[in-house]
Amino acid sequence: MKYMNVLITGVSKGIGKALRNEFISQGHHVWGISREDDRNATESPSYHHIQFDWIDFDDLSATLIKVMQGCKFDIVINNAGYLSKGNITDDKIEGFNNHMKVNVWNVLEITRLLITKGMLGEGAHVVNIGSMGGVQGSLKFEGLFSYSASKAALATLTECLDAEHGGKSLSFNYLALGAVNTEMLKEAFPGYISQVNPENMAKYIVAFSLTSGQLMSGKIIQVSKVDPKG
Repeated sequence: MKYMNVLITGVSKGIGKALRNEFISQGHHVWGISREDDRNATESPSYHHIQFDWIDFDDLSATLIKVMQGCKFDIVINNAGYLSKGNITDDKIEGFNNHMKVNVWNVLEITRLLITKGMLGEGAHVVNIGSMGGVQGSLKFEGLFSYSASKAALATLTECLDAEHGGKSLSFNYLALGAVNTEMLKEAFPGYISQVNPENMAKYIVAFSLTSGQLMSGKIIQVSKVDPKG
């Protein structure tokens, strides 16, 4: 088995944390990015944590080049996300912009940084973690219009990345996740408990990222079982 160099954003909790642990358990080399410090960063020699405030991408570029030491990433999972509820009639532009910055613009920044600096290996697979709320024609929920709109924009960004940079050497795909028991789900649906936990979802995402880049690119994949209000 070939061990991959993996970059994951948003590793401090939820799905990102579970992804980090699953990749490490399989023997892959993982670089994790989050705003918070990671106290588990020294527990495995194959894990490296980068604390980043998502502002100075030039500094992030220099840090990644230094810690990679000439290696390149085989898998990138853009998992970091933001959700804050607000109704269409009374939400402020700042709330909408926060969703677009974290869920779309930061993904664009880090992805084009990796492309332009040559930090993606031959056959690298970039997986953007989205939501069923960002899929056209899916069921929408009150208070999640900014979140859903940003995830819809991320889906289109994924298709555009494939149009400009996809092909034999790079693959870009979007996973539209349904309800998973995370802090973000609790924010969106207080009191609701999903039958899918972060660890189970992480196993699926890891398997998808390791194998599906060879088979598809520019695709929107729905990963959902039960509707939160079902």
